[in-house]
Amino acid sequence: MPLIGGTLIPLKDKITKKIEDLKVDDTLITFSIDGVKNTQNIEILQEQVLDTFHGSFKESKIKNIWSDKSNTIYKINDALLTDSSHYIYIKRINKYYWSEAQYCMADDELFKIDNTWEKIHKIENIEIKQDVYNVQMNSIYNYFANGYLVHNGDPCTACASCGASSEEEGSGGGY
Repeated sequence: MPLIGGTLIPLKDKITKKIEDLKVDDTLITFSIDGVKNTQNIEILQEQVLDTFHGSFKESKIKNIWSDKSNTIYKINDALLTDSSHYIYIKRINKYYWSEAQYCMADDELFKIDNTWEKIHKIENIEIKQDVYNVQMNSIYNYFANGYLVHNGDPCTACASCGASSEEEGSGGGY
């Protein structure tokens, strides 16, 4: 569930780093969504649909970072560039849930770090072989990428060398 190089990730100390410059144990800004189980299990994640949205900003440390290649990039609102499988938190017809980028549609709304929602007005599918990066978090399994709430998803199961594990629960400090 990777993002392209150059994607800006906000850290707890109000600075941002490019995703490729992040380090294990960097502390990122995350968001704890009331009523949504904090999980890396994609099947559970996909089942969690809410009628209302409430939550709070938190912090979580990076547990693992890895890179890969992707052949298809989704460019949303000329701001978020991710592969098709990356999960993004959306609002669609007054329902709130995690959606893979490939299933996002015009008029969906994306949750942003400034605590607002931004309507999707443009989605481009770009066929290009691209280096992409993924981050696995220690406790709260989401973070902000170019200002949008994204999920870190399942740990890297495609490569045995990354050393990622699948812890299910944790807690983060207040933001």
